[in-house]
Amino acid sequence: MMRFFHKKEVPVPTVQGLFLILLAFGILFAGLGAGVYPFLAQNRPQAEATLAIVEGWIDDADLVAVVDRLPSGTVYIATGGPIEFGADLFRERTYAELTAVRLQKLGVKPRFILEAPAPGTSVDRTYISALAVCDRLQEAGLFGQPANIYTVGSHGRRSYLLYRFAFGSDVPLGIVSLESSKSDLRHWWRSSMAFKNICTEVVSLSYTYCTWWKYD
Repeated sequence: MMRFFHKKEVPVPTVQGLFLILLAFGILFAGLGAGVYPFLAQNRPQAEATLAIVEGWIDDADLVAVVDRLPSGTVYIATGGPIEFGADLFRERTYAELTAVRLQKLGVKPRFILEAPAPGTSVDRTYISALAVCDRLQEAGLFGQPANIYTVGSHGRRSYLLYRFAFGSDVPLGIVSLESSKSDLRHWWRSSMAFKNICTEVVSLSYTYCTWWKYD
């Protein structure tokens, strides 16, 4: 008679063994959890940068932090596509234009501000903004000068990667990821907003790495 199954002894953990396994996994996940934010919030500034590329969606408090840390004479490039909410309340139509106004309110003189508005898109918004910055810098005769991208929190590594795709490997380009003024992303597991932020960036960064050929 044909037999399709046979008995076999399978070892199972004891209570103590199960405790050690769970403890090991807990330590592993805690280490990964503590390390994911520093990985995403990449900081790799260019010390000699004279250009500051400011992502136009950052909050007012974060924009103040950018201006406070930079010397006078720095040229700011304000980025961003069409304003999505409350557009009828503003004269400006893009986050780039709105951020240029915000910079002026903070004391930056207009001659040190360049606007790089990006077209509306539902995909690859950061990359499209990076291409708009390239075009604006070339138009102003500044493309190729050392620059730092200023963003917030966990968006840093993805922003740097996409701007690097747009700018090429020869341009001296750095990234500065400011601490978020809205949530504690270093302890992202403590709030739903921070948890969502980190998970979204992990997925988005993975997608960017997996589709690198799109930006070639």
